[in-house]
Amino acid sequence: MVHHVVLTAVGADRPGLVDEVASFVVERGGNVADSRMINLHGQFAMVMLVGGGDETMARLRAELESLSTCCAVRAEITSADPARAPAPPALPYKLHTWAMDHPGLLKSMSHLLGELKVNIETADTRLKEAPVTGAPLFEMELVLAVPADTAIAALRDSLGRLCDELNMDWRLEAL
Repeated sequence: MVHHVVLTAVGADRPGLVDEVASFVVERGGNVADSRMINLHGQFAMVMLVGGGDETMARLRAELESLSTCCAVRAEITSADPARAPAPPALPYKLHTWAMDHPGLLKSMSHLLGELKVNIETADTRLKEAPVTGAPLFEMELVLAVPADTAIAALRDSLGRLCDELNMDWRLEAL
């Protein structure tokens, strides 16, 4: 039987780090199914969905400290086998926003979406310089699971009100 865990590892960015972590997984019989990795101001963060049998899972858990030591990362394993009822039917949407940076943009958006029972499947945010002025511009791209019984017009109205309040431009599109 195949089990799944989420392996997270964070450490100082350097060439070869991904190879070392991936080798750790493979050498213990695991298979990386999905992953997300990013360099955030010199700290490299990895999140990997790893599959394998009982023996593989036991080896990964037992030898996790050796991964932390040899690769100079903070590593953690969390079970990812389904332990809850399947999610209700949902429609995939992408929400892209951009605004002059100020505290609370992600928090405000995630709060509204949570109240509307819209799940954030992925979130990518970045701070960059605005064209011409060079002022800090905050961009957010979210992939959403919108419950099938949600009126999209009502979702758009709620997003529009919040984005007007936050002086944020936005675009919502079906995937």
